[in-house]
Amino acid sequence: MGKKMSILGIGHIFILLTILYGTIVLFITIYYYPFFQIQIIPYYLMNSLGIVFIVIGLPFLIISAIAIMHAYNSDRLVTDGIYRCCRNPIYTAWTVFIVPGIALLTNSWIILTVPIFMYVALRFLITKEEVYLSERFGSVYLDYKKSVPCILPYGLMKKNV
Repeated sequence: MGKKMSILGIGHIFILLTILYGTIVLFITIYYYPFFQIQIIPYYLMNSLGIVFIVIGLPFLIISAIAIMHAYNSDRLVTDGIYRCCRNPIYTAWTVFIVPGIALLTNSWIILTVPIFMYVALRFLITKEEVYLSERFGSVYLDYKKSVPCILPYGLMKKNV
């Protein structure tokens, strides 16, 4: 068994790429204002939806982080609680709820590409964590991987992604 992976997993790379892409998109939005404004959806509706996404995402993130900290410290694979919905709820909280919520609050359709970028980046990066977990936990992780979706929670996606 090799060296234990950091509790951050691929998170530091994921965050860095997201910040870089998000910064570029934000500068484009500001420079070309008001070109990227979303005008077909009422602003109050976008704000309300953005707040709802963030309100859902923050507890999702906090519960996930607490569960993974306990599991990491005891060197066990967490597959219960929120981890029954998806294998990567921390990344999901950011990609599906929090960042889209923030994007809706900015009223810029180009900023809505940030969560799409995050999803694509995550699909490429997550392989490193999955290889590590399969080596560390073997068939327990592989069975878990077969039965629980990677990013999107059950209800949003039925099959393993």
